[in-house]
Amino acid sequence: MSVNTSTFKRCKPSEWHGRYARIPGDNTVFHLKYVHGRMWPVVFWETEDGTGKCAACDCDAAAELAEAVESAKLKAGGSGGGSFLINEYGQVLVPASDGSGRRFLAGEMTGRLLFENPFDEDQPIDLGDDRDLQPGDPWKLPYVGFPFNLNRRSKIYFYDVDEEGGQTRYPDRQDRSLIQAFRSIRRTGAVRFIVNPFGVVLTKCPVEEEWSPQEEWMPFYVGKIKTNMWFEKENGRA
Repeated sequence: MSVNTSTFKRCKPSEWHGRYARIPGDNTVFHLKYVHGRMWPVVFWETEDGTGKCAACDCDAAAELAEAVESAKLKAGGSGGGSFLINEYGQVLVPASDGSGRRFLAGEMTGRLLFENPFDEDQPIDLGDDRDLQPGDPWKLPYVGFPFNLNRRSKIYFYDVDEEGGQTRYPDRQDRSLIQAFRSIRRTGAVRFIVNPFGVVLTKCPVEEEWSPQEEWMPFYVGKIKTNMWFEKENGRA
């Protein structure tokens, strides 16, 4: 069984001007929801048996994370609950709920934050556990993370959108082994993928080899980022 070793360092909510993006919908982000009478971090897990609501396992880090996100939401004019993201460096980013486009840094998570498994209470969800996975293996856990892209020329990039428009940003070094793993799964074309808070790289592929608009897309494991071949950690200041 995985061991919960997470810690959370809270900071005063400050506006974030670094990388930020999210895939539309509820299943790729974290949420602050009422669980057993308190605000608590949860993720949604889409499975063949339905969508599960997975609450963070009870620990000090989860409680501190909930308080920090709620504080940031309130500062941004919201009611305290709502969605948030944790990037690949553990930075907790909270969007304002008023549609202004503002985002706030609420703190930083280190270690592994586990989640309760609504389908098997004896097996908590560890989003960083890839010990038995190889590129192309199905990903059978919640599909939560920051979106990035691989272009048709097999270069990894992030598309940064702000009030002045969009900009394509590349890491200083391209991780050839990660790109090779992508191309073993998606041989050609552009690819959108996510990186979860623990550096795990995931993408979705059609179940059948031939693409069609009605085709079902499923998540697959690609690998893990190497921070020396990735985007630098940002402080988010303007």
